[in-house]
Amino acid sequence: MSFWRRTAGKNMLLLPLRLYHSLSTLLTLAICCGVSSLLVYLLDTLTGLAMQLPVALIICSLLTVISGALLLAWEAGYYIRPAQAVVEATECVAKGDFSVRVPEPDYYIGTEEGYILIDNFNRMAKELQSIDHLQKGFTGSVSHEFKTPLSSIVGFSEILLENGLSEGERREYTKLVHEEALRLSRLAENLLRLSRLDAQAIVMRHERITVDEQIRQCVILLAERWEVKETSFALDLPVMAIEGDPDLTKQVWLNLIDNAVKYSDKGGVIHISGQVQDNSVCVSIRDEGIGIPEDKQAHIFERFYQCDESHQEKGHGLGLSIVKRILELLGGMIECYSQPGQGTEMVVALPLDNHKICLVQIPARQAVRDKDYPEK
Repeated sequence: MSFWRRTAGKNMLLLPLRLYHSLSTLLTLAICCGVSSLLVYLLDTLTGLAMQLPVALIICSLLTVISGALLLAWEAGYYIRPAQAVVEATECVAKGDFSVRVPEPDYYIGTEEGYILIDNFNRMAKELQSIDHLQKGFTGSVSHEFKTPLSSIVGFSEILLENGLSEGERREYTKLVHEEALRLSRLAENLLRLSRLDAQAIVMRHERITVDEQIRQCVILLAERWEVKETSFALDLPVMAIEGDPDLTKQVWLNLIDNAVKYSDKGGVIHISGQVQDNSVCVSIRDEGIGIPEDKQAHIFERFYQCDESHQEKGHGLGLSIVKRILELLGGMIECYSQPGQGTEMVVALPLDNHKICLVQIPARQAVRDKDYPEK
């Protein structure tokens, strides 16, 4: 097997390592035998020794062995160069330098395995560098998110320890301390949940879930949040059933509905609709709130990412990361459609049965939404 590949600006012939080694060895031995025979002939002719056949064979063999060893040693160094380059690069990675990359081979003939080795190493180093940046950013974000409420708790508790506060002031500061403590509790809970989801590779529970009924239950569970904002709901949910983990799907609906309530205007309407396709259930949750700028929509599923608009409400930027990870485990997908001032729509697609491998796709936006919903 052989094929041409363009690397480093030139065409390169890649051969499997065994074929490359066999061909190079045979070629080397053929060259050595030919050169040795020629040398013996020239030696005999020029010196007039009239060497007998056994003596000529011995000299020829010695010359072949010596020249063959030298050429094979040089050849071995030639085709193990990719491995040597990777070994040197791994030393840098072991020291914590994930920016190192092995340059592509710039010679005309090489081994397929050597090319694959270099390509896989560069991809690995790139992933490690990405993980390293993510870890450093994650650590910094966690520290910041913990520092802010802790500073508030320390500051207000010091004020509470002072004398001369009225009962109203004392109650107000106590309430603030309580709110910040709850914020820390929610942050710790979300971090623990995200950590567990990251460590989870498969879905352990496979039960029948009535999605429409589960969404209605989630709306009721969040009543305390949306009643304060006088939010109403427009539900268009046919009977939709899937096989999956009810706890994970419930967390998806709670996070998405809670976000829709959080960023809706007072007295707004949240539209929830759904449909069943051949192999999946699709649910749309649309609010009429502040919306998300287009340049920020690509980052909303990143951990601790918060749009400027989200500062109107206290949050940690973990909710959508949790949703994204859950959907990855369930074999589902999520897409965001939003415009500033015109609300946000989250469309979720879940397979009917995550035991089976099937292609889940987000349908056209209008197909998910109730046709009677007015455009703003």
